[in-house]
Amino acid sequence: MTHFSDGVRAGRNFANNGTASEPGAFMSPINVYDVVPVALSATAVAAAQAVAGAGNLTINGASATGGVATLDVPRAVSIVSSNAGDTTQTATVTGTDAYGLAVSEAITFNGTSTVSGKKAFKTVTRVAISAALTGNGSVGSTDIFGLPIRANSRNYVLTAWNGAFVTTGTFAAAVSTSPATTTTGDVRGTYSVPDASDGTKRLTLWVFVFDDDTQTGLYGVTQA
Repeated sequence: MTHFSDGVRAGRNFANNGTASEPGAFMSPINVYDVVPVALSATAVAAAQAVAGAGNLTINGASATGGVATLDVPRAVSIVSSNAGDTTQTATVTGTDAYGLAVSEAITFNGTSTVSGKKAFKTVTRVAISAALTGNGSVGSTDIFGLPIRANSRNYVLTAWNGAFVTTGTFAAAVSTSPATTTTGDVRGTYSVPDASDGTKRLTLWVFVFDDDTQTGLYGVTQA
């Protein structure tokens, strides 16, 4: 469960500052995020399929039901083609974030090299391809996970992975461009784990809430 708190004290005395004899324990505004993500899948959103012209992919991947891909936890998506020449086309991914808000991201293909997005999606409802692909295009999931609360510095995020505190992995700060666009990063920030998730490794993030007085301070700028 997620909790937010200002500078109150908890203990036998619940006054804002306690008393000299019973000061209580200071409650810092920290959000704890705890998940065990499944292994990424290169076809979680859309299985490899031909794209004859500009249009939408069929959402039929391993995590899809009824034309909607629902990921286990909010995480970035990836795209790839089976042909090295597909390097100018873009995939505009549309869906929702952890809080059910609409989010979209434009990602450019780089042939047979997998390209990871920068935004965390909980669901994907559409993938629009800008032009025909020579090869088959597919959309998957990544090990880049969305933060539940805005973090603009690695200093405000403590990380444990697979049973140990770590300083490795890749942190991407929340974007400040307001409103966000389809090419900016995640509005709350992301963290990429040091090695592959597999459904058994636990990720725990302690995120210090730097600004809990505003909507933007808590959840980031408006999504694209």
